[in-house]
Amino acid sequence: MPETNWKRIDQAQRGIGPLLLRIGQDATDPAFVGHQDPDSGRWFDQENREVTPRWFCLVPEFDGAVA
Repeated sequence: MPETNWKRIDQAQRGIGPLLLRIGQDATDPAFVGHQDPDSGRWFDQENREVTPRWFCLVPEFDGAVA
């Protein structure tokens, strides 16, 4: 099985975000940016709509350099 950066949502630190979130099981399912409310534990997309993701991935950090 190939290595993946996606982790089950129950492994995310409470209140973490922004993250890439995915609702479906398959690696080809669309991903979107979202976060978790630290008080309620509910997940939201970038437009503050509640979602129920199954997977998360850390958003890669960039240093702003242009190639």
